[in-house]
Amino acid sequence: MKFRIACCSAAVLFAVTAAPVWAQQGADLFKANHCAMCHGDQGQGKPPMAPKIAGTAKTEAAIVTLLTTGGGKKAPHTAAIKGLTADQAKTLAAYVKSLK
Repeated sequence: MKFRIACCSAAVLFAVTAAPVWAQQGADLFKANHCAMCHGDQGQGKPPMAPKIAGTAKTEAAIVTLLTTGGGKKAPHTAAIKGLTADQAKTLAAYVKSLK
């Protein structure tokens, strides 16, 4: 029982201390992959070029899928973002979900 508590405590501590690093990586990817160019630096959108993505109802998994496989014919990002790894897509999706 004490071992479980210690493991859970360590996991929470790691998550709390790593969160700012992940957030910064997500912000850097958002800028580097030109997301901010179309969606705005805070995801506020730039109609009619790109919609607002801050506060999106999409799940992180749905955002990852959109980024890595693309959408339908009329969907934004009809093609996957080239050169984006699975880990980068997850980090970027988490960042997008954090935008309010």
